[in-house]
Amino acid sequence: MDLASLGSSILLDPAFPYGEDLLQFIWEQGLYERRGLSTTDGRAVEVVKAGRIQGDSGPDLADAQVRIDEQLWAGTVEVHLRSSEWKAHGHHHDPAYENVVLHVVYEHDAEACTVSGRTLPTVELMPRVSTESIGLYQALMRSRGFVPCAAQLHRADPLRTSAWLERVLVERLERKMAHVDSLFRELNGDASETLYHLLARGFGLKVNAEPFGMLARALPLRVLHKYRDDALRTDALLFGQAGLLQVDFVDEHPRLLQREHALLARMHALHPAPLAAWKFARMRPINLPTIRMVQFARLIMRCDGDLSPLIASDDPAVIRELLDVEADGYWTDHWVFDKPSAPKPKRLGRIGADHLIINAVVPALFSLGRVLGRTDYADRALRLLERLPAESNALLSGWEAAGLKADDAGRGQALIELKNEYCDTRRCLHCGVGQQLLRSTVK
Repeated sequence: MDLASLGSSILLDPAFPYGEDLLQFIWEQGLYERRGLSTTDGRAVEVVKAGRIQGDSGPDLADAQVRIDEQLWAGTVEVHLRSSEWKAHGHHHDPAYENVVLHVVYEHDAEACTVSGRTLPTVELMPRVSTESIGLYQALMRSRGFVPCAAQLHRADPLRTSAWLERVLVERLERKMAHVDSLFRELNGDASETLYHLLARGFGLKVNAEPFGMLARALPLRVLHKYRDDALRTDALLFGQAGLLQVDFVDEHPRLLQREHALLARMHALHPAPLAAWKFARMRPINLPTIRMVQFARLIMRCDGDLSPLIASDDPAVIRELLDVEADGYWTDHWVFDKPSAPKPKRLGRIGADHLIINAVVPALFSLGRVLGRTDYADRALRLLERLPAESNALLSGWEAAGLKADDAGRGQALIELKNEYCDTRRCLHCGVGQQLLRSTVK
């Protein structure tokens, strides 16, 4: 069955089971037969401006203009599947709906009146809806591909898609900013401490981000700063406050860390985070929290306790050089305490550094720029993403197979956001690509 035939069968179902948001989109984008449009009582209707969908409370579309029997009306438009829903939703008692100039419905089954008693002009779309649009929408909702539009993606305009991805990238950074803003306020507006918390979570990768965040709360940067030139005490503070020294050890090195931590914890009234939070299972050895902990310690020492140089440049090479730290000493031949292994370098490396820049430095830079009112920070964050290669992961490989390749880290982050926040939840009506495809059904 082709899309048009599928759409025709859908229109035989008066229930229109696809939701009011689809009907709003159909009206906004004009995906219906517009010739001879009239109200249910026979008055001619010309749509000058359909209005724009708005997600706030009140009528569905704002800034609409319609001409009814040569009289131009400006205001809002309300959309319902059935016109009887106007009363069912209580709009006839709500002054916020007094400015509605047109009631757009799929099926007309009752008159609608405002608080003042004015009967609203109503347009019924059931006989006018684009069957191809409905058919394509159902195909998107039923698709089992990597993304709903995988089979249709080649039809999208690459330039419009690129512009949409730029917007989605900013959405991703702004979504992450909500956490940073909350953290910034929790830390009394201390930008240095905020950056320390964000980098700590970055070193934890996805699996240990939360335990690293708990560690940062248990060990303020100002305390670490006092021992920034002492590797033993820096390590003792981090491992001790992480709760990773609360066992009986065989090796002398962890026992020495225990003794140092006990002294420092009493001196600074520190209380360790819970040991149970850490995850070690099914991880590559280089990503074990013990190794990441020492690398984090070496970064703090390399920066002399001041992490701000990490957000002072838009040159990835400069930041990579700072992040090129190594778990040294005892850790040259250990992955965890008390278990010797073959000697092996444990540098963060370029891939690890780029991951931290993309997932910790850039969000920190963008978010701190917003909360501090520094527009140059946000611009620097976006330039960094333009100059970094995209990460290599299954999600971006899936996009490439579907026809969208991440040419840089910014596009990669946008595609990750698009998949997680739009495709997986099938928000095709709110997606620039989905909207393009649906608009293309109108001849």
